[in-house]
Amino acid sequence: MSSDARAEYREIIDALVHSCRAGQGQLARRRAQAGLWNQNADDRPDELPDQHAFNVLLRKLDAAEREVLGALLAQQFVSGVHEALVVLHARNVPPLGDAYEGTPYHDFVGRLGGWEWPIGR
Repeated sequence: MSSDARAEYREIIDALVHSCRAGQGQLARRRAQAGLWNQNADDRPDELPDQHAFNVLLRKLDAAEREVLGALLAQQFVSGVHEALVVLHARNVPPLGDAYEGTPYHDFVGRLGGWEWPIGR
C-alpha cells in the first residue's frame, strides 16, 4: 500500500473512532441521558409516533437507567461501524484491504482503546 493510501486509511479509521467517541455515535446516548429524545414529538405525536414513544419511555426511567440505556445505544453505534468495516474488508474495498493489526476492524477497535498507529509504517 502506498504511503498516501496508508495515510487515507488511518484518516478513515480515525474519523470513525471520532464519530463513535464525540460525533453521531454519542447523539443517542446524550438524548437517552437527558430523558428527552425529540422535544418536537410531544407536540406532534400523530406525525412523529416513534419519537413520541421514545420520549414516553425515557420519562419512565430514572437517571441511572437512562445512563445504562445511553451506554447501550452508544455501544450499538460502535457495533454498526465495526460490522461495516467487516463487510467492506471482506469485499476488499480500498483502502480497507490492508491493515496494521490484521484487519481494519481490529485497527478500529484498537484505536477506540487508545492504541497508537505504528511509526514509519
